[in-house]
Amino acid sequence: MAAHMSMRIASQNHQIRKSKPEDMNLKHKPSQRNCPIWGIHFIYLPLSVLLLTEIGFVAAAFGDQRSYVWTYEYKTMRKGEAELEHYVTLSSPSMKHTEGAVSSEHQFELEVGMTERFDFSTYHVFGQVPDGNLRYEGFKWRSRYRLGEQGKWVLDPLLYLEYKGIPDFSKNGLEFKLIAAKDFGRTEIALNPIVEFEHEERWEFEPGYALGMCYTLGQLLKIGLELKGSEETHYVGPVLSHGTEDLWVALGSAFAWTGVQEEGHEFQVRMLLGIGLDKRSKEE
Repeated sequence: MAAHMSMRIASQNHQIRKSKPEDMNLKHKPSQRNCPIWGIHFIYLPLSVLLLTEIGFVAAAFGDQRSYVWTYEYKTMRKGEAELEHYVTLSSPSMKHTEGAVSSEHQFELEVGMTERFDFSTYHVFGQVPDGNLRYEGFKWRSRYRLGEQGKWVLDPLLYLEYKGIPDFSKNGLEFKLIAAKDFGRTEIALNPIVEFEHEERWEFEPGYALGMCYTLGQLLKIGLELKGSEETHYVGPVLSHGTEDLWVALGSAFAWTGVQEEGHEFQVRMLLGIGLDKRSKEE
């Protein structure tokens, strides 16, 4: 029996020596091929949430809570109040082949209520192409003005004007929007006809639109659907928003359901994060 056990142990040792180390550890290797590239970008989002949450508790404020990520509503900041917002947008030219093809854009906005009807914002925009570095891409100045009082007309109107530029002012852009919105209890709709002019060597004109519809499920949660597009491409996608006026987040997507231009995007994801800053809370 002892001789039989010795022969069995020797056979097992021989099999172990024949096994290659990589074969023994194969099941512990993580799969990199199946990991979407935008997962890397969203690793930073929880860190941003934690940082902005700390700022929000200190500020104890009231902000411009958004129900959509592509569509604007009938809202302006209240006089004397301010808000910080962070936009992160991930874009892919193909829904099927995203590895090494997703570009990202970060916008940081400071929004200030100038009067009870008028607010002003400044943006700084950063972009990153696949396998590239994060680069500063320019700035934007935006203003909004609410016309009349809510419920005065069939749709509540708001005027939107935005200027886009880069530090040497060699590229310029103007964007006009008429924001028309209506609330029906828990249901909200908003329509944004868009006219955009861009100038580098010559002025170019591009019309567009955004349309949003959402439903309020509770005090903190809204779900909805958005459409946006231009003359060439049209998108549709769900949107989810959560939070209160002083701390909120909105997450939405856009799927192309018509043809996409050569340098266009077939799929986009956008996340907005907002923190209200109320100077009156500090005075109290």
